[in-house]
Amino acid sequence: MKYVGNFADWINPAWINEILRERGVGRPGEGKKPDSLEEELEYKKAMAAGYDPAAIYFYMFDKNSVSFELPKPPFVENNFHWWITKMLPGQFMPMHVDPHTLYQTNSRRFWMPWQDYLGGHIFAYEDDIVTNYKAGDVYEYSNPNALHGAANVGLVPRIVLQLSTYD
Repeated sequence: MKYVGNFADWINPAWINEILRERGVGRPGEGKKPDSLEEELEYKKAMAAGYDPAAIYFYMFDKNSVSFELPKPPFVENNFHWWITKMLPGQFMPMHVDPHTLYQTNSRRFWMPWQDYLGGHIFAYEDDIVTNYKAGDVYEYSNPNALHGAANVGLVPRIVLQLSTYD
């Protein structure tokens, strides 16, 4: 992963408060079902490994589930879509590849924590664990199709903005 810079002053504290206060959509159990062959393959791999498709491993927020409009981040030049993940203590996201990056033209993936690093807030990217970050740090995936996952074995919720750009 490549460090892009810190954009903490772009984050509105009211956004964080809303994410902490609201539930979001429980994924995968309450979320959308696979809508592409690539996504179906990711689900099948997880189920074969023993993950429960009815369980809730994290909460997701997007433009349809928040009251605010997320402006274009200063590090984004192209079209983009975003989602926010909230993991409560004990929640996790299995290692996976984001299927949409396989069919978007010139896709780039970014990861932006909205909190300073806390022990137990885990982000795994390929063979690395990202730690010691600050709220607003932006990292770009070296490969938008890289295997990654996350977990919260800490004591407070973990909030991260996920963002993809494309032509």
